[in-house]
Amino acid sequence: MRDSVGYRIKYFRSKLNMTQAELSKGIISVSYLSKIENGNADPPEEILELLKNRLDITQNIDDTCEVEETIIQFFHNLFYKETDEADKNYKLLIKDLYLITNNDLLYLLEIHKLQYFILLKKDKQAAEQYFKLNKQSKHFSNKHKYYWLKFSAYYYFRRLSYSKALELYQQASSYLDSNIDSRIEEESDLHYMIAVTASHIRKIHLALVYANKSLEYYRSIYNLKRAAECHIIIGISLRRINEYKKSLESYQLASTIAKSIHNNRIYSLSIQNMGKLYSVMNDSKQAIEYYLKSYELRADSPPEKQVIPVSSLMKEYYIKNDLFNAEYWLDKGLQISSSLSPADSIYVYEFKVYNNLIKGFGDSFEDLILNNVLPFLKEKQLHYEQYTYLKILAKYYYNIRKYKLAAKYFDYASIVITNSYME
Repeated sequence: MRDSVGYRIKYFRSKLNMTQAELSKGIISVSYLSKIENGNADPPEEILELLKNRLDITQNIDDTCEVEETIIQFFHNLFYKETDEADKNYKLLIKDLYLITNNDLLYLLEIHKLQYFILLKKDKQAAEQYFKLNKQSKHFSNKHKYYWLKFSAYYYFRRLSYSKALELYQQASSYLDSNIDSRIEEESDLHYMIAVTASHIRKIHLALVYANKSLEYYRSIYNLKRAAECHIIIGISLRRINEYKKSLESYQLASTIAKSIHNNRIYSLSIQNMGKLYSVMNDSKQAIEYYLKSYELRADSPPEKQVIPVSSLMKEYYIKNDLFNAEYWLDKGLQISSSLSPADSIYVYEFKVYNNLIKGFGDSFEDLILNNVLPFLKEKQLHYEQYTYLKILAKYYYNIRKYKLAAKYFDYASIVITNSYME
């Protein structure tokens, strides 16, 4: 990017102990040079050439090629989510950026840094990089726009803003052309992410269409891991349209593949979703067995993954009116989620709400729902979850004989869920 060119100018000037006044004399003003070096000005090529000539910038071609190869490898690491290798290559790159003369590659590197910060959970740096790139995006070529939109979508996806993420993934698909490296792999990865994102916001048809598209490709290249993940998305979608037998078959396929490739994460996902299926089918005994197995499989997982089966167990026991066991899993959920924020996992709010449902309503219950939970879900456009908590609030008002408020929130819940299906 241009600010990386400015970085190289600044690097060599400092290396020669040259002041800005000395470098800029007879070429441009000191203030304009300062803007170039800080990435705040986009100078014409002739100005850059004059500055480079004065600095006598000569570069070792072998070094440049080696760094460019590292960048390509860095992109590969990010695509396959090889976080350790990506981190290692990134640390090599930031020391040698001045060696890169290919501006197109520098643009791509800056855009890929957004994906890097997201994958490594460097939230502050990811936010800073997103807003920096957003200001510069009007200068992007179609190729740059593809990656910018794709990684922006992932940025919103990780922030639980699935509707915005889906919109951006679909925009990215319009820039997916022959100029994109490994186009078929990129297209299939994009289709998979559209399926996952659509599933989160219950766009069932869209999730099924794109999951099946992805599955066809991943089967053809024997990518068993991604094929199993597609089967899970398909299973979730089939469950939501009451195709329970087909849903179970999809989960079983995913489970079989996961065991064959020794992938504990996908195996736990398939087991967790089998539990949900049996819960929907009103078979609590089977549901609890699967949820317990899912919990055991996630013993070494991050808190945001552990809380999922814990939440499911809490709710299943609550539905059975087994408040003793519901409270046990509630307390475990509160403990595990204590290090999380709602932006990490919506289960954080769920445990707080169920703390009232299971242990008795406190004075802060209405405030929690009205001023915390519902605004958060509305901002993220999580309509189904909004609908769920509006019904909880309505039932609360009904039970304390505030019938007008109960009717108001039951009506609001109906409007929210109806509008979500019409989008």
